[in-house]
Amino acid sequence: MHWRCVKTMSDKIVRMNIRVPEHIRDWYKEQGDKYSVPYTNYISMLLTQIYEKEEDKKLVRELNNVMKQMKEMSGDVTAADMIQQLKEMQDIISKKYKIVD
Repeated sequence: MHWRCVKTMSDKIVRMNIRVPEHIRDWYKEQGDKYSVPYTNYISMLLTQIYEKEEDKKLVRELNNVMKQMKEMSGDVTAADMIQQLKEMQDIISKKYKIVD
């Protein structure tokens, strides 16, 4: 499989040209037809879902690390330390979901 990305003027959406065997393309066409969407949109949806799942896994790992750090500190934890850790968790979540205060 060959991948090539082409940036558009907006720099937000890119075009990916891929080469796959014909039978794979035909399968994606069938799947797209099931949902009444072009097969390229169906592929884009699947790639986006894979990306989002991986990003969610990364977020969970980061939160687990913060929780582990909090647990390790629990012996001598101060209110200031706890507030700092909670702010770090809030920052991680805010960045992931682009939450603005």
